[in-house]
Amino acid sequence: MAENDLWFWLLTLGVAVVAGGAAALRWLKIARLIEDTPTSRIRSAAQGYVELAGNGLPLPGTKNPAPLTQRPCVWWSYKISKRTERGAGNGRREGWQTIASGASSIAFLLDDETGQCIVQPDGAEVVPTESTTWYGDTPWPVSGPDRKLSLTGGRGYRYVEDRIYEHERLYALGDFRSTASSGEPDPQVELAQVLAEWKQDQPALVQRFDRNGDGRIDMIEWDAARQQARRTLTERGAERPPRQNYHVLCRPDGDRLFLLAALPPGDLTRRYRRRAAFAFFGFVAAVYALGWLLQGAFG
Repeated sequence: MAENDLWFWLLTLGVAVVAGGAAALRWLKIARLIEDTPTSRIRSAAQGYVELAGNGLPLPGTKNPAPLTQRPCVWWSYKISKRTERGAGNGRREGWQTIASGASSIAFLLDDETGQCIVQPDGAEVVPTESTTWYGDTPWPVSGPDRKLSLTGGRGYRYVEDRIYEHERLYALGDFRSTASSGEPDPQVELAQVLAEWKQDQPALVQRFDRNGDGRIDMIEWDAARQQARRTLTERGAERPPRQNYHVLCRPDGDRLFLLAALPPGDLTRRYRRRAAFAFFGFVAAVYALGWLLQGAFG
């Protein structure tokens, strides 16, 4: 074997060893994380890193159709690739070059019947409901996936679209945060505002609180006005609608996993364990090949 070829295969197998080992450990870690994390209910979930399960729904007043098929989704991603050729004759090689891609960043709701949570999908690792690949002869598909068209039509472009549909059952791991729709009003500020309103109508203020009939409000009468203002605020508070809490699931800080999957936890765990097993077999094969290569090259 030529020296250049030797170093090429040493480098290739070295990368395969590192990549296979790292992938096996990562996917096994994800499988164990899914198994070990209990599912929380939105209504009673603790703040922080949680596991949730529920139905994916669009936020009221929003739509999020998949860009290539226009199917109603809560999340999607797509990639369009163009067929390329390099070389000539027997050395000609074909490949694909990505010319357009994207992923949904529109928030949606997760509903588990005890409450609703706003999911912000940016930065999530997503396992979609469905992934579709088809071909055409235009940079943007003129129709959706169709088996007959994909076999008989042009194949100069490849379209790939992943989707999570509306009302799909979803599993999620992420950072759970709750915020109130508005802060509690400052009692002192509200009291000052009520008294300021009353002061604007001095005749009414005197008529209401001038107990000794001298035509002005003294300190004792002003204290009575303050007490009445507090009672007024109490009555207003009873009529005020209760604050609404908003729950949000988003990407955790650091390197913790943010996962959205259209699979139940059991199926998801088996999926990641299979990936870990394949990666481990690749790791073992690459180690064996690297050892064989080193032994043959250096004795």
